[in-house]
Amino acid sequence: MKNNTSVKLEDAVANARQYIAQMQQMDDKKLSKHLDLFREQMQTAYDQKNHKAFQLLSEYEKQVIEARVQKNFPEKKR
Repeated sequence: MKNNTSVKLEDAVANARQYIAQMQQMDDKKLSKHLDLFREQMQTAYDQKNHKAFQLLSEYEKQVIEARVQKNFPEKKR
């Protein structure tokens, strides 16, 4: 049986394009705050040896970074 974190990770990966597109509409300051929060949570997950939570937060971090790059450097869109 999959736990909630595994389900969220699968969803984040499967719907990454949609989430990145949604985040591109957000203010860059808000995205920056999300990154800070995810990084704090990643450190906690790492300290607790919670590999699944760390993976999920890493995916969120990656998507926020991608959204910021696409938002601020539109010529770099894939």
